[in-house]
Amino acid sequence: MKNHAFRKLSRTSSHRRALLRNLVTSLFEHGRIVTTVAKAKEAAREAEKVITLGKNNTAPSLSQAGAFLFSQKESMRQLKDLAQRYAERPGGYTRIHLNGNRKGDHAPRAILELVDNPRDLRLEMTARAIARETLRKGFGKNAALVDYVSGKRFSAADFSEGHEKRFALLTAKNIKKVTQFGGEEARERLALKANAALLWLRAEEAAEGERRVDTARMQGWHENAPRGSTTPRAIVTRPYKGRKWLAGEEERGSTGVVSTPRLVRKGLPRKHSVIRIGKGEFAKRTRARSVLPPMHLLPQRTPTRSASSA
Repeated sequence: MKNHAFRKLSRTSSHRRALLRNLVTSLFEHGRIVTTVAKAKEAAREAEKVITLGKNNTAPSLSQAGAFLFSQKESMRQLKDLAQRYAERPGGYTRIHLNGNRKGDHAPRAILELVDNPRDLRLEMTARAIARETLRKGFGKNAALVDYVSGKRFSAADFSEGHEKRFALLTAKNIKKVTQFGGEEARERLALKANAALLWLRAEEAAEGERRVDTARMQGWHENAPRGSTTPRAIVTRPYKGRKWLAGEEERGSTGVVSTPRLVRKGLPRKHSVIRIGKGEFAKRTRARSVLPPMHLLPQRTPTRSASSA
């Protein structure tokens, strides 16, 4: 990027243009594509320009847009639909989500999508956040959402202006973003997805149950316990089953679902970070050190008489 206004993408001018034309055409066709971060940023710039040309709706602008896109018959029809969808939106027609690294060359990968498309990723994530906050303690559950816990279904009116204050600050911000230009149609889609997420979480809790110690695995705990710990067995993380913790979710000693008796004695809340949940059984444990196992766990050798003593 040094001394250049755009990314060359390690290609010649003609190859780079053909690549971007192909990416933008695929984006209009599918609404979402997965590529590297560098390609996604360059394709997003070109897609914004083409959609603006489509919104101008003049003969020269449509001709210029058609010259850029492949498969013009299908692409121009999709461009007209996008121009109608974004008629009230002043800009920002695309969105980029980071998506880890590509297997093989470990290149940073991203998801490039059109906003307000039928498979809008942010709208799907917002709907799941609404469901989590409605059902689970510690995630913004309040008196205004009790009816929805007992079975009431969300409607488009529940996400109109002012109603999003019932949720957490970040969730309310995302609700406003995904419904700001979509209007009633976007609110209906959000309500539909939120109800589906609620149904899924209820089914998950009914099938898996609350988080609890896995007694079947605990039967062989004396053989499979982590080696090198000098603390009592009760303090070491035990195997659990049931509903998994979410990052930032709290638990208290009164529920009996904690991993360290020290927290039970003090009655303190415990927050589970993303790192600890990601590491699972290998997360850092309280007061654990890398030392040899206790002597009584080591195999005992029977003394043998040497040949000289005989």
